[in-house]
Amino acid sequence: MFMCNGLLKSFDDFNFSGAERLLTRSPLFWVSIITIVMASIVTAGVATVLNFTESAYSDLLSKFNEISKKYDILLDGQDRLVKERENLTQRYNELAERYSLLDLPLKSKMVPSTSDLERWLQIDKTNEYEYDDQDFNCFHFCVVLMLHSRAQHYDMGVFAIYGHSNETGEPFSHSINAIITTEGLVYIEPQLDEVWWLEGHSEIKNGTTYSFPMSEDPIYVAEIFIFYGYR
Repeated sequence: MFMCNGLLKSFDDFNFSGAERLLTRSPLFWVSIITIVMASIVTAGVATVLNFTESAYSDLLSKFNEISKKYDILLDGQDRLVKERENLTQRYNELAERYSLLDLPLKSKMVPSTSDLERWLQIDKTNEYEYDDQDFNCFHFCVVLMLHSRAQHYDMGVFAIYGHSNETGEPFSHSINAIITTEGLVYIEPQLDEVWWLEGHSEIKNGTTYSFPMSEDPIYVAEIFIFYGYR
C-alpha cells in the first residue's frame, strides 16, 4: 500500500508540476503557438480557396472558348447573309428596272393587220423555246412574245384563263396573248404561232364556254386574270 500510495503521489506531483510549468510559460510562447496554429488554418483555407478558384477559372475559360467559337460561327453566317442580301437586293433592283419597262406606254404605236401579225410571227423565234413546266411555261412564252412585239411597236397583252373541260371536268389554266389589229381583237397561242379570234372579234368572258387551239375539249372559262393589258 505504501508503494502504491507513493507512486500515486509522485504521479500527481508530476502532472501537477508539468501543468504548472506550462502555465508559467511566457506570453511569447503562447503567442507563437497560437500563430503557428492560425497559420496552419489560414494556409489550409488559402489552399482550398486557390483550388476552388482554379477550378472555377478553368470552367469559365472552357465556357468562354465555347462561346467564342459559336460567336465566330454566327459572325461568319451573318457575313454570308449580308452578302446574299446585297446580291439579292442588287438583282431585285436590276429586275425591277428591267420589268418597269413593261408598264411604260409605247412612244410610237403601230396597229398591224392580222396578216402582218401572222407574217411577223413566222419570223419571231418565241415558239422555238423549249417548254418547261417550272422554268419556262405558257406564261413565260407570252411574256417573251409581248417583249418582242414591243420592239415592233405592237401593244400586246398577256392574260391567263382559268376554268375546266366541259367534257371531263378536268381543271384548265393557260396563258395567251391578245392584240388589237386593224380587223379587231385577236388572240395568239405563242407556242404554236397560231392567231385566232371569236365571232365579231369579241373578248373572252367569264362564265362562257370556248374552243381554244391549245385544248381539244371545249373549255368553260371561270375566271380571267390580265397580267398586261392591250389597248
